[in-house]
Amino acid sequence: MPFAVRIAEENISPEGQSSLQAQNETAVSNGVYYIGSAISHEGSDLLCVVPAKAYVPKAGTEVTLNVTVKFKHAQPCPYSDWKIIAGNPTNVEIVDESETKLLDQYTAFKQYTVKVLGNGTLDVVFKYGSGCPYGSEERVTVSFYVGAPSEENLTNTSTQIPELNTSEKVLSGNIEEVNTAGRYILVNSTKVFIRGRWTDEEGGEYTWKEMLAVLKVGEKVEVKATYENGEWKAYEISVNGKTFVKG
Repeated sequence: MPFAVRIAEENISPEGQSSLQAQNETAVSNGVYYIGSAISHEGSDLLCVVPAKAYVPKAGTEVTLNVTVKFKHAQPCPYSDWKIIAGNPTNVEIVDESETKLLDQYTAFKQYTVKVLGNGTLDVVFKYGSGCPYGSEERVTVSFYVGAPSEENLTNTSTQIPELNTSEKVLSGNIEEVNTAGRYILVNSTKVFIRGRWTDEEGGEYTWKEMLAVLKVGEKVEVKATYENGEWKAYEISVNGKTFVKG
């Protein structure tokens, strides 16, 4: 076969998840194909669900979902009532769910067992803690199918869980460039990328493009940013006496 398929006779478990994230493969357990990982990173934290798609041999088959949250800030944090939930089931039934466990200060883990009744979907959501300025929710939709996947669906899929790099810096100085096409500003000769949605202190909401429009060349700015995937990405911007946060 021209694609890689890993055969796993045991049920997918936290240990199985660790094995999954180390390989760009499809896993097969008891006739169920676990394909890919579903990622959401709109705010500061990152939600990853493995698999993104599951193919079962027949209706009534149970599937295990591994849910991981990578926090930007160490836990416990001041907004500690965050939670992982699942909802909006279509042709699936949640038959069991584990407690949410902190694997370390920056990682939460939870499992769901889902019975697949037909082709359908399930939303998995990470809710930020009450009052958290760095995001409201991360949401992914997992898809389920009865039958075998095509060869196309099995190729070039990744079950890796991205690492959320927690390296941070504060840049303070004049804005040297605002680049809408590149989606970044230049401060102290450093490109800082603007992604996702933003809010101000009065609850106003901004897209990344609207946020860039607020920022003007020559203005004094303070930017808090994290280093992810080779780029500095802003999560808090203070300019003209006003503070904006991502999420």
